Amino acid sequence: MQEPSQEQRYGRRVRRVLLITLGLNLAVVAVKLAAGLAAQALSVISDGLHSSVDGLNNVAGLIVVRIATAAPDDEHHYGHHKYEYLGAFVIAGLLLVTAFEVAMAAAKRILGWTSSDLEVTGVTFAAVIVSVVVNVFVWWYERKRARELGSSILLADSNHTLSDIFVSLSILAGLFLFRFGVVNLDGLIALGVSLVIAYAAWRILSTTIPVLVDSSPFPRHYIAEIVRSTPGVESVHDIMSRGVPGKAFITMHLAVTPMNTSDAHAVTEEVERRLEEKLGECQVTIHIEPRDFQ
Repeated sequence: MQEPSQEQRYGRRVRRVLLITLGLNLAVVAVKLAAGLAAQALSVISDGLHSSVDGLNNVAGLIVVRIATAAPDDEHHYGHHKYEYLGAFVIAGLLLVTAFEVAMAAAKRILGWTSSDLEVTGVTFAAVIVSVVVNVFVWWYERKRARELGSSILLADSNHTLSDIFVSLSILAGLFLFRFGVVNLDGLIALGVSLVIAYAAWRILSTTIPVLVDSSPFPRHYIAEIVRSTPGVESVHDIMSRGVPGKAFITMHLAVTPMNTSDAHAVTEEVERRLEEKLGECQVTIHIEPRDFQ
């Protein structure tokens, strides 16, 4: 039986994390929506809708990761890893749509177009507190596994969950103030929720767009410094890189001290070794410029 590839093992680990967080996110959505509808608290209902996007993110992530970990083929010579970043980009889009809808609902409440009557009970408080506790665990677990696996989609989802935590804490503060007679804050808090959601989307976009448009993951001068420190290298130029740390592709033109072909090949191997040591796993393509090889 053929052993699974490194990409396949990576995909299985990421999908396992997504399945665990999906179950927890669905439980949080159910608790928030039930409590929000019972109390007619727009801020809590909005937070429940925000959390429902987490579940959609997990489902989308399960699909995307399966595609992203497929082996290179005739149409994708560099593999499919960008699909994971595309999935994170879609997550950001869903967040922006949710932020807009929440902001519109908040504006209607602030302008008095919808009822602002709340019925805040101990159950409402308990529901929000439970959701915060669950989200803290989800954020910690997902962020830990994202760093261990180097997963962009897990990191994006953990940033979204972190926004959930702050949003829920602000809602909890609003409900607490309402119990003490400070009213008409529900719409304002919901508006704040929309801003936090939009900020979470921006953070994801700021990390995914550079990868999708092939921005260089490493400064050219830093790559050159590593290469020039290799014995036998005279000069290096036309350095290009794409991808992300851990999944980068680097090309360059290399001039080496006059030597035989075998020694020149040894120099290129040492260059590749040093680049992987400093930059992590990467695929390096080196064009050796003509010299007086023996």
